[in-house]
Amino acid sequence: MRRVVRGFWGPRRETDQELAARWSALLTRLEELHPEVFGAWQEVPGPGPDVLAAYLRERNADDDWSDRKGYAMALSTPEAAPVKVSVSGTGGGVSEHLAMSVVLTLTSPDAGPVLAYAEILRAVAETWDVDWGEVTETALQLALEDDGRVPGQACVGWAGYLSERRAALLAAGAPDLPGKAEPAGDGGVLLDLSGTGTVEDLVALNRDIRATGALEALPRPMRRPRL
Repeated sequence: MRRVVRGFWGPRRETDQELAARWSALLTRLEELHPEVFGAWQEVPGPGPDVLAAYLRERNADDDWSDRKGYAMALSTPEAAPVKVSVSGTGGGVSEHLAMSVVLTLTSPDAGPVLAYAEILRAVAETWDVDWGEVTETALQLALEDDGRVPGQACVGWAGYLSERRAALLAAGAPDLPGKAEPAGDGGVLLDLSGTGTVEDLVALNRDIRATGALEALPRPMRRPRL
């Protein structure tokens, strides 16, 4: 099974040391959730902020680096890990047109460990102070596009995170949500929709949430990290 956990936000200037602290906090929380899955990374010896800051500088030493596009990161678990995980992201950029992001792609065998995807998303949302986030897969993304989702627009999958203003719009619109809704981050909400059923059910739910305004894209050009 392949699932993708993603978080997005707008321009927010941060140094390599500040970004390394966020990466360190995320990797530490992931290891606390599932040490057998997130306990080792091929590219770095551990999740210490100094190690990660050095790795960030090394990865972004190209001549075309600029503070507008930010610092890119890429990590992966060893081949022998029970779940294959790749992590990528870009943070610290101030572009008005390029969203910042963290993306975890998790591929596990049918008999692999059961992962707490909603809590993995919570870790991403809270360590990176994201605008919105999702747990999804390719079939759901394609179905949402067929249903009218436009680039940059937020969405939810088997889990979703909405930052403070999005959470307020969701509460005001009061759709009948399945699953669990819990406070998370700085005034945001974490939606655990793991029991929602089919892709078609999630597409219909996204349609209902979209009607509240909670899934609107950040206005372009982007001036702030969150709605």
